[in-house]
Amino acid sequence: MHGVVQLTHTWRFGGSINELAKAIRAADPDAAIAVLRAGANDVQFREVDLESDPTAASSGLLADMAAQVRRAGVDMLEAARTGDIPGALAALDRHRLLCAHRRGPYGVLRWGFEVERWLAESIPGYGEEGEWYVGRPLLVTANDYEMSLYNGDTGVIVETPAGVRAAFARGAGARLYPPVRLDAVQTVHAMTVHRAQGSQFDTVSFVVPPPDSPLLTRELLYTAVTRARRQVNLIGSEDAIRRAVLRPANRASGLRNRLAPAGELGERRNQMGASPSRHA
Repeated sequence: MHGVVQLTHTWRFGGSINELAKAIRAADPDAAIAVLRAGANDVQFREVDLESDPTAASSGLLADMAAQVRRAGVDMLEAARTGDIPGALAALDRHRLLCAHRRGPYGVLRWGFEVERWLAESIPGYGEEGEWYVGRPLLVTANDYEMSLYNGDTGVIVETPAGVRAAFARGAGARLYPPVRLDAVQTVHAMTVHRAQGSQFDTVSFVVPPPDSPLLTRELLYTAVTRARRQVNLIGSEDAIRRAVLRPANRASGLRNRLAPAGELGERRNQMGASPSRHA
């Protein structure tokens, strides 16, 4: 006999994170907002409109997140300078700032700049040692099969008896590379949700894009939330959260219409009824 096994429990995260993930998956915006407003320690909701208030990233509203970033950065730098490679890699994954966009007020470039500023305020001389400064967090942006490095891998520059090296986690250990051998890498103070797929971090802060963003979908929000093991911070508006929970990716992309046969599309339009053109 053939049976069907259904997984009903996740071991990667629990508590309110799990409740929020279930509400998102069930397309239930009221339940999702209820979890966000419950005040649980593992789910935080910071309501802000980054378009109308571009200084919000510097305000007290985000002070807790900035403090988490600073603590993780200080610990990572200390471990990297003393050659504590496991400690540096653990600190690297303690907190991750995720964005849907690459540019603009909701993008990786803007928020990466904010994190650099927060770290520079806490660590004198941070990042002033040149391109391969100790404690620099790295993101691989293209597959390098010869080096066994792959798109989305993250690492950190550490001090070793042989000089500075780029350390990347490999199973229970780490692999070290001379930085000059690295090709497609960039600094990763923030990253897109897309690149974070398959990864897990102790704490995740997600900059939720505006309601009209074509990237804002149920799948994007679910992926961002479920990257967190212990805590998730959502930064955005209630309207954006509700829009994301109700918008599946296929509807936002129009893929269904592009794949449907021409006859099926014509029949669907006939069923909906033709509407007069505004630009006759």
